[in-house]
Amino acid sequence: MTLTVAADRHASRIVDRAFAAVGPRGPAAFVWGDFVTAPGTVVTGAPGTWAPRPGGTPGLVVTARADEGVEIGGAPVDGEAVLFARAADGPTVARFRDGAEGVVFTYDDSKYALQVWNPNSDWARRFATISAYPYDPTWVVRGLVTPVSAGRTVAISHHRDPRPVEVPVVAEVRFAHDGEEHVLVATAPGPDQDGLILLFTDATSGPETYAAGRVLRIPTSLGSVTLDFNETALLPCAFSLAWNCPLPAAENALRIPVRAGERHAIDHDGKELL
Repeated sequence: MTLTVAADRHASRIVDRAFAAVGPRGPAAFVWGDFVTAPGTVVTGAPGTWAPRPGGTPGLVVTARADEGVEIGGAPVDGEAVLFARAADGPTVARFRDGAEGVVFTYDDSKYALQVWNPNSDWARRFATISAYPYDPTWVVRGLVTPVSAGRTVAISHHRDPRPVEVPVVAEVRFAHDGEEHVLVATAPGPDQDGLILLFTDATSGPETYAAGRVLRIPTSLGSVTLDFNETALLPCAFSLAWNCPLPAAENALRIPVRAGERHAIDHDGKELL
């Protein structure tokens, strides 16, 4: 691939990412998400009240009046209705009068959250584009993915919750740049996602790029891999304060500047969104 072709693909990817950011499930469309663990729960951005299903059955129960504008499975809710977690069981999307949608989310089927999405949210309306570094071929490097000892974890805090939790480490990734070797720990992505994720900060975090860090996704494979840091992406919490993103562990704080990939979400005034 020529440098021109690679640079054009990089520019197109940034455009596509910006377009997707305000899509129905784009990061700027995320309004809020709350775990529903008790009857009568009020979720920001969602009409009615919400409750777990009896016995921990997957999904949630909504109680709403007809004039509150909740629709599930094409039918308006006037009383109680179930929002299912799995399409095989029944309707999985609740539609609200303001154009927002509610869906059920779970990490492990032990408890269920209602996520509210709206492509016309305040954040989506403010968002304009993504700023990024120009394509840099020197940041396409070879990496070595190696296994780690069983049971190894890393302490991860979250954007809205500073209390660290221990997260399993899947692998170590070693790479060299400008003659210096670096090591990052890889963790597993969220539900229904493939590959490994490298959450990291570097010397640009804050002065030049989103301060909380960025992420590079790589294939799930051991051995030699290509690491294209031009594909480094913003965390979802760069687009909306509703997100509770996992933040890079201390082990993944690179001392060098990684001037490649996405830098900031930008508003219509040309300013950083967050």
